[in-house]
Amino acid sequence: MKHFFILLTLTLTLFAQTPKSFAALGDVIYNDISTFEKLKGLASMQEFSGAIESYVVAADKAKKMGYSVDAKDGSVKAEDYLAALRKLSVEHDAIVDNSTKRFSEAMHDEDGETVNAMINYGVIDTDDYKKDLVNYYEEFSEDQNLSSLDAFYAKHLASLVKDTNKTLTQKQLEQRDNEENIKRMRAHSEAKKTAFEKSVKDEQSREKAKVLETQKKELGL
Repeated sequence: MKHFFILLTLTLTLFAQTPKSFAALGDVIYNDISTFEKLKGLASMQEFSGAIESYVVAADKAKKMGYSVDAKDGSVKAEDYLAALRKLSVEHDAIVDNSTKRFSEAMHDEDGETVNAMINYGVIDTDDYKKDLVNYYEEFSEDQNLSSLDAFYAKHLASLVKDTNKTLTQKQLEQRDNEENIKRMRAHSEAKKTAFEKSVKDEQSREKAKVLETQKKELGL
């Protein structure tokens, strides 16, 4: 019965996509296998095809070790599995670094195939090359297949429109404030003019009254 449960546990574990043991390290290694295999097909990555193939084989072997560790069947020590993962992690980072270098070279060499493919494969984070990719797309999109950048560039244009609208709105607000200030100044000026005219009229009325009073006195009225 004990052996049955061990076998059942192992079988269920094998159905898991990746081993649970040291998953934080292992998942990164295993999840990029398919991406690396795609990279191997690029002409610009042929120099690293051997390293990628070696990585894929070693990762497959390590995954089996991980399942055994998960199942605790005693055939693989956890420390041996961890050592295999650490070695693969170094190889993984080397492949990523070399891919990034090839991408930068492809941008410089106007290699649209590599640029388009690496973005499609998710090797490159477009946010890290935003300005360069916008310029590259604007210059070469008509001559090269850069479909992987269509959505990226559309988002860029939408952002420009949003920023433009925001700027226009700000200008409109400033214009409105200026118009209101002018209205207030005009109203204040009009009020002062009205008050002055009233003051002049009042003064004229008082002067007229004084003149009439003086004339009456002179006439003895």
